[in-house]
This record gives sequence, C-alpha cells and structure tokens, in this order.
Amino acid sequence: MGTQKEIDCETLAADVVSRTRTNVLLTKTTMTSIADRSGFNRLTISKLLDKKRDMPLRMWLAAVYESGADPCEILSKAIQEQTALASA
Repeated sequence: MGTQKEIDCETLAADVVSRTRTNVLLTKTTMTSIADRSGFNRLTISKLLDKKRDMPLRMWLAAVYESGADPCEILSKAIQEQTALASA
C-alpha cells in the first residue's frame, strides 16, 4: 500500500492520456465524435490529447469510449507501470 503514495499522479494522468491518444489515433476516432459525446470542442480535445497531460474526466471517458477502449484496462496498465517504476 505504501507504493501507491509514491506514484506521481501528474505522471500517471499523462500516461493515461498518452495511452488514450494512441488508441484514438490507431482506431481513427474523430475529434468530432469525441466532441459530440463530451461537450467540448474539437480543438480543445485535440490540444489536450497532444499535450499528453491531464484532461477533464468526461473528455477522457468520451475519447476512451469513442475509440472502443476499456477505461479500466487503460487505468490498470498505467497504474501497474507507475507502481513498478516507483518500486524500482
């Protein structure tokens, strides 16, 4: 349980967004479909995905679901990697 405190939440969020961006690109998900689902505009979504930084949860969920990914899987993999890095 102590290793979870060592995880940098900003780094974890960036990793999750990076994984989501990769999935959006691989599945050719449009910014329009993410915008329609999230209520944000396409430019804002594109900028936040490209910066690979934290983004609003509803935007992230829209990007994940529109690209056909599993949000639990993305989070789980990112947390596992961050935990391994924090323990090393």
